Amino acid sequence: MNEKKLSRPLISLIVSIALIIVGIAGSFILQTNSGKTTIRNVTIESESGHTLAMDVYIPENATAETPAPAIFVQHGGNNNKEEMQHYCIELARRGYVAIGVDMYGMGESEPLPDSEWLTQGRGLYDAVRYGVTLPYVDTDRVSLLGYSRGGKAAGEALQCDNDSLNVVKAIFLIHSDPIVRNSEGYTDVYGARDVAVLADKNDEFFFSEKANDNGTYSNDANKYAANLSSPAEYVINNSAQSFLYFGIDPATTSEQRVAETVYEQDYGGKTGSRQIFVSNETHMAGWWSPLVMNRVLTFFNRVMPTSTALSASSYTYTIWNIFKIIALSGLLLFAGSLMVWLVNSVKTFQCADNGEQDLRPVGDKNAVAWFWGIQIISAVLSILIIRFLNKQGLASYRDALFHSANPAYHGLISLLCGALTLVLCTVWYMAYGKKHGFSFRNTGIAISGHALLKSIGAALLAVFALILMVFAVDYFVDVNFLIVYWGFMKFGANRIPGMLLVVPMYLVYYIVMSISVNSFNFSTALGKNKLLSNLLISFIASVPTLFVLCYVYGIFKATGSNPMFGGLASAATAVYALPGFIFVAILICRLLYQHTGNPYLGGIFCGVLAAVSEWGICEIRVHTPGTQYAGTALVYALIAIGFVVTIACAVLLKKNNAAVQAHK
Repeated sequence: MNEKKLSRPLISLIVSIALIIVGIAGSFILQTNSGKTTIRNVTIESESGHTLAMDVYIPENATAETPAPAIFVQHGGNNNKEEMQHYCIELARRGYVAIGVDMYGMGESEPLPDSEWLTQGRGLYDAVRYGVTLPYVDTDRVSLLGYSRGGKAAGEALQCDNDSLNVVKAIFLIHSDPIVRNSEGYTDVYGARDVAVLADKNDEFFFSEKANDNGTYSNDANKYAANLSSPAEYVINNSAQSFLYFGIDPATTSEQRVAETVYEQDYGGKTGSRQIFVSNETHMAGWWSPLVMNRVLTFFNRVMPTSTALSASSYTYTIWNIFKIIALSGLLLFAGSLMVWLVNSVKTFQCADNGEQDLRPVGDKNAVAWFWGIQIISAVLSILIIRFLNKQGLASYRDALFHSANPAYHGLISLLCGALTLVLCTVWYMAYGKKHGFSFRNTGIAISGHALLKSIGAALLAVFALILMVFAVDYFVDVNFLIVYWGFMKFGANRIPGMLLVVPMYLVYYIVMSISVNSFNFSTALGKNKLLSNLLISFIASVPTLFVLCYVYGIFKATGSNPMFGGLASAATAVYALPGFIFVAILICRLLYQHTGNPYLGGIFCGVLAAVSEWGICEIRVHTPGTQYAGTALVYALIAIGFVVTIACAVLLKKNNAAVQAHK
């Protein structure tokens, strides 16, 4: 029996390490183009006096004797340069020096106060100033590529370039508006440059404007007021037409210009071009879409051709992502197997092991009705919680304590939904479970203080081992475990306080959810097959956030209006990563419980991991002294309510269980 317990987690550990090796090796080979691309991690003190981080992708054709064109690649909001790594990989394969830049306050670049955040195009132009000093960069062929907020940064960097070096020759904006107005009206800030925009028809941030708007239009103005036009109509709007007409007021033009066509204009011996590509995608497609990649490569091949024979449809980044998924899967399997091995086989931790679990038979039709009733009520109320927080604008909330919006917002969702789940579990126990002999001890809820400490220790050891693996792989082969917005990468010590601040909120959610899906619901209510039951309960847990995405984008697609969008408070964008993360996390909780009977092990592990993952990649904004943030009282009131409700339910359950045990 002991031999069987020992062999299973050890076999899983061996398999996990094999997956990691295969995934990392494949990723490394593809991102370096089989050794033909050199990647240098560069951190400088910029001319603005701030720490700026970049990754420089140098193809073998780029030398001091034969300098190559350079493209500075800027990521979107609340992310980092790794978000755009696939563009750098594909551009370097085609002979471009690709420089991925961390905006100030993101990735490894220095966080700045709001009053300084826009310094030098949020850091992008400081990167240009550095990049043009590199001997293998052709300073006559320098371009910018920006996605979302990175597109706005490109516009700001361009205006810096107009006042400074004047080296930028081309710009491609992915899912980001071009600048078409200043305080005096329509304008042409791009001049004799080649500029293209990729406009997605289902964008929640850009490409819409007020009908017949005569007001000043900047990169941010009039975006989310009443009576917006649909992004699907962007090309016929005034801003797009002015862009295609090189800054002319559309009212003075004779015919409407169209998408996909390249329009050129002479600037005294130099030629500038304008082009708008259109896609039937969403804003987030910039993270992964082959169509977006195709348009980017097509544009740069037109305006800054290299000697490459690769077509714009010849990609390796899709296969690279598959290897990254293999590596990430191996990493999670490694951490999970380590926990199971610790509690199954290491004497120090064995008190946290309650043994292998089988699905418990569901009692009767009433038990099934209770199960589905609670799942439905939980999903509906969780959706309403997200809607309420979104309506309060808390998806973009920051203050002097919470320096990043996404971890704070997701932490609030986690805390309140966790408290809600515990309330529903308490109602079930008081109304049904207690009367039908539900046992806290037999299901792992009742745990000694000693066993709980060992559970915490095993979970934290697994988290530490996972982080150590991430840092070691990055150090030795410069590969991360990040797929778009999911996964892990190395982080600076300045991010640890933020992780510690939000981790209690995540712990409430994942511990409560682990108890709910395991101790209360590890049953045959979803069938007798363990794997299928695990997958279904994990999917059910992800339904609220998944519904928000489907509802918002579905209504938006059907009507052209957005029922939950609103500037940076866009619920759809803010919860984009949650369905996938929750699904995987609950599946991990379920599998750990299946092999240990301990609901706390997975809850603690996933709660800490959520904080590490979120804070590992989010933006950091430094509070400007003397400024106030709206919604502070509400945020802290909600946090207090969440913890008070959680503690009250836990105390009530403990007292009732003690009374039941005393009665027996």
